[in-house]
Amino acid sequence: MSMLNIGTSALLTTQGSLSTISHNISNANTEGYSRQRTTQGTNIPHYQGGYYFGSGVQITGVQRIFDEFLSDEVSNYTSQTSQQETFLTFAKQVDDLLGSKELGINTGLEEFFNAIHEVANDPTAISARQVMLTQGQLLADRFNTLDVQMQSFDKQIDSQISVVVEDINTLTRGIAELNQAINAMHSSVDNPPNDLLDQRDQLINKLSEYVSVSTVRDDNGSLNVFVGTGQVLVSGSTAISLSVIDTTTSPVRNSIGYGPAATDISAQLTGGSLGGALQVRSEIIDSVRSQLSDLAFSVVDVFNTQHQAGIDLNGAAGGFFFGDLAAIAPGDYAGAIKVVMTDPREIAASSTINPAVGNNENAAILADLQVTKTLVGGTQTFADGYSALVANIATRTHQADLGLKSQQGLLNQVKLRFDSVSGVNLDEEAANLIKFQQAYQAASQIITVSNTVFNALLNAV
Repeated sequence: MSMLNIGTSALLTTQGSLSTISHNISNANTEGYSRQRTTQGTNIPHYQGGYYFGSGVQITGVQRIFDEFLSDEVSNYTSQTSQQETFLTFAKQVDDLLGSKELGINTGLEEFFNAIHEVANDPTAISARQVMLTQGQLLADRFNTLDVQMQSFDKQIDSQISVVVEDINTLTRGIAELNQAINAMHSSVDNPPNDLLDQRDQLINKLSEYVSVSTVRDDNGSLNVFVGTGQVLVSGSTAISLSVIDTTTSPVRNSIGYGPAATDISAQLTGGSLGGALQVRSEIIDSVRSQLSDLAFSVVDVFNTQHQAGIDLNGAAGGFFFGDLAAIAPGDYAGAIKVVMTDPREIAASSTINPAVGNNENAAILADLQVTKTLVGGTQTFADGYSALVANIATRTHQADLGLKSQQGLLNQVKLRFDSVSGVNLDEEAANLIKFQQAYQAASQIITVSNTVFNALLNAV
């Protein structure tokens, strides 16, 4: 093979390396880009005169510097961080709501029982009785408001689920389309289309922000994507859509349907903002609504029972102070509690023993319910029960905050490790640029020398 051909192969190979380096530098700030490098190999040697002479160089491939294990770690920690972040966002809102002095139940209980004490101090005072009715309704309003707010959080989660499901479907369709393009290019060339691989991995990482995913690569270059307990979202060039479906529970909520049959897979999904939303729904919203409902029922049941044991100013037996919750569905008591008594004279302050207008014995017993341990098998007062609820949510919020910081730290560490492998180092690229620039100049000299030798031969002839 002539010197001219060898020089040409060196020029073309060096030019390819310079193009790759330029590509790296230009994409140094492109999110999800993995640096590339050319690999070189010698051409098949040329046999002549009993010897093998070198025949130049060629590019054997353009390699994508990529660590699949670290990439999977980034996706996993991204998913866990996103779940913790979503959980913490809602948990903080619930914590602030329950701990609010303006809306909290303990403040309402204190003001209500203070009003009952005033009736016990002067059972004939109509004004004190009216204040007791008003404070009773204000207490009921606090229960109602908290229940409405918890349902509002539930609706926010419904809305988030709808948005996330649509985003997931968009991403999976993009992954399927890239699978098709990558598969087609794999069949025509030995080296994969690196930039398309980067785009696909970027979509996978974005998908992990919404839900925890696992992937399996096919020999043809396609990437299959799974969620939950093995449900396939992407198989080759086919994307299987998720959908939003209504549950049969009360209240009716958005749930996640899988495939054409819309099979409910909500219970199988974890990770990402979707997993965080489902987690906060089951562990915070449902728990708080249930405990508020139980507390409201206990307040109504215990107070009404004792009130009915007394005599009012009209000499009649005490009736319902709060509305009867017997016809209300369990779990909805906090939203249904209300004061049904309208006449302050009907407050049964007197006991049935020696009933009289000035008798305050039943009012005193009603006031003592503030400190009577009637909840959890006689171990907690009403205030204790609500304080335990607030403390539990505060603890969960604090744990979520610590968990988020921990996950964020782990994510940052693994990102740094991944970037150290796949990220573009501009100093390194600048050094390589100079190296291959000099190689290009040297290759040019080969051609120059070849041309000089060829001209000398022509002149000799």
